[in-house]
Amino acid sequence: MASTSEPARRTTVAAAAVLSGLVGAVVAAAMFAGDASGDGGTLPVGGAAVVLLAASLVAVAFGWLPAPRMGRAGAALVVAMVLLVTWTGATVWWSIAGDRSWDAFNKAAAYAAFLGLGLVLGAVGREATARLGASLLSLVLGVTMSWALVAKAIPSLDPDGDRIARLREPVGYWNALALLADVALVLGLWLGSSRDHRRPVRVTGGLLVYVAALALLLTLSRAGIVVGVGVIALWLLVGAERVRSGLLLVVSALPALAVGGWAFTRPALTEDVALRADRVADGKVFAVLALAGAVVVAVVLAVGLRRSFPDEKRRRVGRWLLAAAVVLALALAVGGSVAAARAVSSERDCTEVVNSPDRLRSLDANSRLCWWGEAIDVYRHYGPAGSGAGTFEIARKRFRSDARTVVEPHSVPLQQLAGGGIPAIALFAVVVLAGFAVCVCALRRLSGAERAAAAALVAFPAAYVGHSLVDYNWDFLAVTAPTMVALGVLAVAGRSEGSRRGWPFGALGVVLLAGALLVSFSFPRLADRAERSSTRALAASDFQRALDEAKRARFFDPVSVDPLYARARVSEARRVPWKAERDYIEAVQLQPDNPETWYTLGIFEFDVRGNLCAAYRFLNNAYTLDPAGGQWRPGGPLDVARKAVNNGGCARGS
Repeated sequence: MASTSEPARRTTVAAAAVLSGLVGAVVAAAMFAGDASGDGGTLPVGGAAVVLLAASLVAVAFGWLPAPRMGRAGAALVVAMVLLVTWTGATVWWSIAGDRSWDAFNKAAAYAAFLGLGLVLGAVGREATARLGASLLSLVLGVTMSWALVAKAIPSLDPDGDRIARLREPVGYWNALALLADVALVLGLWLGSSRDHRRPVRVTGGLLVYVAALALLLTLSRAGIVVGVGVIALWLLVGAERVRSGLLLVVSALPALAVGGWAFTRPALTEDVALRADRVADGKVFAVLALAGAVVVAVVLAVGLRRSFPDEKRRRVGRWLLAAAVVLALALAVGGSVAAARAVSSERDCTEVVNSPDRLRSLDANSRLCWWGEAIDVYRHYGPAGSGAGTFEIARKRFRSDARTVVEPHSVPLQQLAGGGIPAIALFAVVVLAGFAVCVCALRRLSGAERAAAAALVAFPAAYVGHSLVDYNWDFLAVTAPTMVALGVLAVAGRSEGSRRGWPFGALGVVLLAGALLVSFSFPRLADRAERSSTRALAASDFQRALDEAKRARFFDPVSVDPLYARARVSEARRVPWKAERDYIEAVQLQPDNPETWYTLGIFEFDVRGNLCAAYRFLNNAYTLDPAGGQWRPGGPLDVARKAVNNGGCARGS
């Protein structure tokens, strides 16, 4: 019996090693090539996740790998996630901008693929599933945090660093990087405080806490700091090594606070629009200080870990740490109350908070109250099904009070409500509740070293939910992808190995579904490429090729207006205005609630056709949909066309 099971065990161990490496590479790609909140990372990163998941499920279908056993909570999470992805795709049919909803569906499908990767990784992890997942994510986050600090020290690594000083590389957004730093703090505490880890691993854990704390400070993220305190408190609550974790936190975070405090005194490192020469000079000093802080942490931990830590001494240190935590909590409560009172009395709910260290003392909502109100207005206007996933930037224009561009309302629940209506926010709530059940069940089911690793992994969904209340992390592969992997691992950890019965016909379904998703991921990108080719051909006066490329773009993305614009530009260049007008009208019919389509048609009538009556009608529709837009200026086309209409130029309905 043992002899027959040994080959299968060796195969599973090898599969776990290979699969963990591949999953780690894809998660790292999500952080380094996820394209921030854009859609450029969906095809390369999401596509890689889909291919890897499909290959793993095919291996499961043929009985080469064990099937994941996830329990009722895990099954509920998977079903809720699939339904949310399906509903997101369904909104394309009534969306005010179908191309944006299609992109939102593709990204949501990529998230579901990462959840699947977590499940299959957990299935091959056997009795070390949680430790495997936590170690993998610790490694990826360590590389990410280290790169972020290197980008601060070497300005050339952050191409937009001269304009924006807040730390954000490689993720592309400071609050998203802060979320990852929050989780890295807990994973570092797990690595550094567990007695089951060897001394070099524990020192590495302390260094992870150090770089994560320093990175978190330099993001200047108030939500990141609050959530970071919360997830550390959660770790201390559910973890076993509270005193060791507290000491490790003090030893690792104090040097980070010292280096970060120095950085806050250097405007070139923490304030926007700094001179490149100042950033380079201060970056060199920052690099030296950051390395010195890392050396201090490593040396103190290496020496401290060699000494014994008797029970009486541990209890005494624990009392001191508890007293310090209480004092710190009271200080934060008092400071928060004062800052909250100032925020309420200032009534600055629709203004930006300056990007400097002073923002850490402010509780101003930084325009979020306005954006949240706009999300509710969008839901009320478009009804229970919403305006379509991913369309908040367009839908809010009829309600906004200024011309600033805002992609999402900086609240994932309200983002779901505005875009997908009641079904979307309800399904998102089920995903959150199912994820909570997965975490609780994993902690109850596991013990010893596996439970400690699971407690560290719980920090990912906990930090994600905390940030989602005040930010739009649903748009970022860099944070949503690893969160889904962590949830998948937690759902399977501690369960017996699943069946190895072959189901070859299931492999065909997996391949077909993966192929369909890859086509869905590819078509919008192929449309963009064809539209750019059309523009280049038009610039070279190659009208036929420009038209052919515009038609290709239209084929690949029939719900986008950009191919219609490309086709219209060709007709304008050929001096066939009636064809161009037809394309612009088709764009309006495709997206009638998009002020851009009406404005483009109105400008065409004003500049090319000289039809001021039609121009006024179309531009006025655009103004109704976007009255606060920056395109409206005194004496502009709308005013000229309105004056012509008021002077009787359209008395006969011309």
